[in-house]
Amino acid sequence: MLQAQLAPLATAVGQVIVCEIDIPEWGATGPDRYTHAYVAVITRPTPLYEGARLGMIVKVHDPRKAPAALREDPPPSASWLRAPLKPTVADAYARPSFRVRDAPQGRPAVQVGRQLVQEGLLLRHSTARSKNGSAWAEAVGGDIPPLEEDVTSNSFGPWAERELDRLEHQQWWQNL
Repeated sequence: MLQAQLAPLATAVGQVIVCEIDIPEWGATGPDRYTHAYVAVITRPTPLYEGARLGMIVKVHDPRKAPAALREDPPPSASWLRAPLKPTVADAYARPSFRVRDAPQGRPAVQVGRQLVQEGLLLRHSTARSKNGSAWAEAVGGDIPPLEEDVTSNSFGPWAERELDRLEHQQWWQNL
């Protein structure tokens, strides 16, 4: 389940460790995967933080690892397969308690995104994003291509909440 973990971050909600995990339904398993799942784990919450311990999930496609057949004949919706071939965020969701918009030392969701950029794990943002997704991309940094599709999808958020709830019951993050 747990594939890797990044260095701890000091955030407004406490210490956070970003972990790469397997999510089989995304194809995010095994050494040859081209879809990566990152989860922000609040390992040492502040006394005032009352949210869940898993605060955010980010889905990233790495076109450099995609099968040749997919790269050679990409579906029209797969803008992440266009040049330049860089790890591209597909979806990101932060729980409301993790968003902390007025944190003087930085918003935790932005800190997580910046760490992924600094580590080279997320280098480009999707061409299809919501207004909030565009604001997050601007705050995080990396390549921000022009918006091609304004997406305000309500499907990823509810799925991400359920997935984070499911992951909360697993043991892989308990001893971080």
